[in-house]
Amino acid sequence: MTTSSQQTVLTTEELACLRALAQGTAPAAEQDSMVEALAAKGMLSTDNTARHVLTPAGHHALNVDMPGTLPGIDS
Repeated sequence: MTTSSQQTVLTTEELACLRALAQGTAPAAEQDSMVEALAAKGMLSTDNTARHVLTPAGHHALNVDMPGTLPGIDS
């Protein structure tokens, strides 16, 4: 089984946190554990400034109703 074929279920709160991070809004301090959970699920990564950025899977989770553009996930 490849990573792209494994399903990851996100809660409404995780999706809201992911959306906030995508918009550049820092999550509240109480969401730190949620940010870590999203990173563990492969939705977030850290860049060279230790800032959390969305992975391709994170972008896909937010744009699931859009036409597919990620090889291995949508094809």
